[in-house]
Amino acid sequence: MYKTFIQLVLLLILILIIFFISNKYFYKEDTTNEIKNTSNLKIEKNSYYNNEFDKKKIENEIVNLEYEKFDTDGNKYLIKAKKGLLDSKRSNIIFMNEVEASLTYLNNEKLIIYSKEAIFNKKNFKTTFSKNVKLLYKEQTLESDNLEFLIDKNIAIFKDNVKYYNQEIEVFADIVDINLLTKEINIKSKNKKQIKIKKN
Repeated sequence: MYKTFIQLVLLLILILIIFFISNKYFYKEDTTNEIKNTSNLKIEKNSYYNNEFDKKKIENEIVNLEYEKFDTDGNKYLIKAKKGLLDSKRSNIIFMNEVEASLTYLNNEKLIIYSKEAIFNKKNFKTTFSKNVKLLYKEQTLESDNLEFLIDKNIAIFKDNVKYYNQEIEVFADIVDINLLTKEINIKSKNKKQIKIKKN
């Protein structure tokens, strides 16, 4: 009787030991595997999203792009850029870098524009040039921070830190409008500031 009781106690102790050992080691190992699997899943998701973003960026990027259009009078507007990025939300918009544009008239006179950046609308050819904007026409030069080039309205509007110069004078102003057909220049200032004119 006494011997049987001892055997039962020993068996119970053995079962408890096996239970604690299995619970401690085997359960923890499963948790570790779950954590590893979860972290692997996160890494896969992150790499997937990064790859998708890179793919979209590459798919939206255009290298050495060029567009041309003729106005109602037959003058040709040509715009080129080393790189362009399509706007995913607005299909007509392209963000351009290292831009060169030109307007060639029927008499072969040419007006050339350079800028570091531009926002170009493929539908109406409206172009907003920015950063180191420079326009060259014969012996005349116009420089500014921004330029709105509205080919459908035959107007170019230079804004912010505008400098116009030729062989005879230099003019500093806030806004300069050019009629692209008549080549007339309209110099304006904001808040009735004086327009500075310097003779060379």
